Amino acid sequence: MTIVFAGIFACILGASFAIADDGLIWNYKNDDFLDYLKTDDEKKLLERQKKLDDEIKRALDVNLLPVNLEDCITIMLKNSSTLKIAKENKEEAKWTYANSMTFLLPDFYYRYQLQDVRGEILVGSVLPVRLHVNPVYSGFSLTYPILGDWRQFFQAASSRNLYKAAEHNFNRTREELLKTVATNYYELLSSKLNIEVLIINLRDRQEQLRLMQARHKIGVGTKYDVLRAQAELAKAKTELIMSLNNLRLKQAALADSMGLDVMIAVYPIEGQVKPVELVEKKYDVENLYKVALSLRQDVKAKEREIRSLNYLKKMNYADFAPQIALTYDYARQGTLQLGNLRPSTTWGIAAVWPLGQKLGVGTMTKEKADAAKLKAAEYDLRRLKGDVKQYILSSYYDSASALQKIESNKKEVEAADEGLRFALVGFEVGTNDFLDVLDSQTTKTQARVQLINSTIEYNKAQVNLLYETGIISPKTLLRCYNTPSVLNQKYRYEE
Repeated sequence: MTIVFAGIFACILGASFAIADDGLIWNYKNDDFLDYLKTDDEKKLLERQKKLDDEIKRALDVNLLPVNLEDCITIMLKNSSTLKIAKENKEEAKWTYANSMTFLLPDFYYRYQLQDVRGEILVGSVLPVRLHVNPVYSGFSLTYPILGDWRQFFQAASSRNLYKAAEHNFNRTREELLKTVATNYYELLSSKLNIEVLIINLRDRQEQLRLMQARHKIGVGTKYDVLRAQAELAKAKTELIMSLNNLRLKQAALADSMGLDVMIAVYPIEGQVKPVELVEKKYDVENLYKVALSLRQDVKAKEREIRSLNYLKKMNYADFAPQIALTYDYARQGTLQLGNLRPSTTWGIAAVWPLGQKLGVGTMTKEKADAAKLKAAEYDLRRLKGDVKQYILSSYYDSASALQKIESNKKEVEAADEGLRFALVGFEVGTNDFLDVLDSQTTKTQARVQLINSTIEYNKAQVNLLYETGIISPKTLLRCYNTPSVLNQKYRYEE
């Protein structure tokens, strides 16, 4: 009996040592996930990155385009069609405003007229005289509104506010794209790092299956253990395949938000992720809300639109205002038969005092409609300010809870790794069964994935908090970002 147990133990140890000699995960000295949470060894990080990148390249069969967050922002600001559309809308509003100001300029034009007059006239109402003459008119005319159409004053003021609103909308569009790019980048980074965890998990499952097959072969393991190991390996493969597919979709989403072809496989250069504090903890929700009301571009745009509607409402009263214009004409008139044109100069003042449209009824009903539109816009602004506070509150507590989850997940990762280590030892000496090992292995993988996801969740919440507060910009997004740019540089991992 002693000899049998000794042989079994030797087989187990032999399998374990064989795994360790092959550099596989069962020897936990080769699993440095925890080490990367505590240290920043650049050399080891590059080696680890190259292995992961090579495996993802083979799995996806694509050429990866390495980028960091700064590169993504730079490319987006140059290529985004959405940003270009917003810029053109701002240009349209600018020139519409410029056009509305032209009412301050006089109308000036030159007119030339040549006629052919044939027929009879009565001289003294008695004698018919037949004539054929060619009257000629050549002259300049100028009209300047002293008190012009008052509607144009209000229209110009409205156009100016719409132009300012378009500027704010352009800035807000830029902020939305910055948020989208940063969020998509962190989501892609999360997918990449999760794949690394799942690759480690797959290798673990493969070695577990080998061990169970070896134990079953020598008669100390059961067929059920082999089948269970095969099922866990198949599950690990499925999870990895799904994660690779998710990575490719995230790459397409990031490329699209950058204004690139979705077939370009953009790829985060980072090999790890750490919490990035973009908004200092000393600011509470009330302080952030006050900042948002003074900086949010959509709030400013809505305020400008309300001013524009207010001017349009007042413009209706211009239907009752007098209009006075100064006119001047200089012309030379005559006929071709006489052979010369005689000069003439005319000064005039034209005054009109309208009484509104359709006896004033049309004007007043239009004013009531514009007043209702203005009131609706004011309610919309009030609702927007309420939404701003709600969004800030949500992002603020999302950030705080994610930060707490990070600390919890770190402890879970350490505990899960230690638990698996003890489960393996117990399995080798016979105090644990194989299910204990599988459960510990699953717990380890889940804990690592949760740590990565909670860190990404915190960074995304910080980005959202910047956006909702209205202080998001390339500078604030990159405030704590230290990864060097790789734009227009050769991929450092290529041979």
